[in-house]
Amino acid sequence: MDEKYAPMLEHLDELRSRLVKSVLALFAGMIVAIALFQEELTEILTGPFLALNQSLVFTGLPEGFLFQLKIALLGGCVLASPVIIYQLMRFILPALYSHEKKIFYIMSFFGVVLFVGGICFGYFLVLQPVMGTLLKLAGTDLTPMITASSYMSFVLGFLIPFGLVFEIPMVVYFLTSVGLITPDKLAKVRKYVLLVVLVIAALLTPPDIISQLCLAGPMLLLYEAGILISKVVYKRKLKKEAKLEEKNAKKASKKGAQKAEPTHSDEQA
Repeated sequence: MDEKYAPMLEHLDELRSRLVKSVLALFAGMIVAIALFQEELTEILTGPFLALNQSLVFTGLPEGFLFQLKIALLGGCVLASPVIIYQLMRFILPALYSHEKKIFYIMSFFGVVLFVGGICFGYFLVLQPVMGTLLKLAGTDLTPMITASSYMSFVLGFLIPFGLVFEIPMVVYFLTSVGLITPDKLAKVRKYVLLVVLVIAALLTPPDIISQLCLAGPMLLLYEAGILISKVVYKRKLKKEAKLEEKNAKKASKKGAQKAEPTHSDEQA
């Protein structure tokens, strides 16, 4: 019984170790963010809201601390993302072949770039228009009194999902490269993906339809881009496999010809 469950326990122990290291890296990133970039991060994250001629308030003593903590959390996620992706890579690597490991090392770099790029996309292009629309939809009879902590909760729930969603092309590239998915499979499940995307957008974003649609739209576009990427990778993969089969066939034919050639002793007989 122990021998049967030993491999599973080893994998769970390694997973626990990787998670602990990732959490420690996140805490370290939060400390660095709050210690070195507190003012800059506060100015950057509150800028889109203040640009709408609004101001933030706090209604409880702990709320100012929670506001700074959430700022540190977003900064920590960005700073610790290379370590977190590396820990994920180290957990998955033992199950991959040597040529698949090379692909994963390359993709881990682009994973960090895409995560940060997704956050920047959400911040520069989507965040302020969404907040402006939500304020207009509230009407002129209501006076907005947005607390600092609730604002940062909104920003966290809005930007981090954008970073995760932008990983879709990288994931599709990797899974296609190792042969787990094909472009035909991705195209066939498109209608189911639409439903899943709407559910994920509802779970990851703040509870308003505008934020959910702003996340669901890029998710669907990235999924379609993933299908195109998968087609390119799959065609390249088929060409490599065809060349390898042709090469193996030539080797096999040469070996067969050598075996079929009569030896010197056979000719004398």
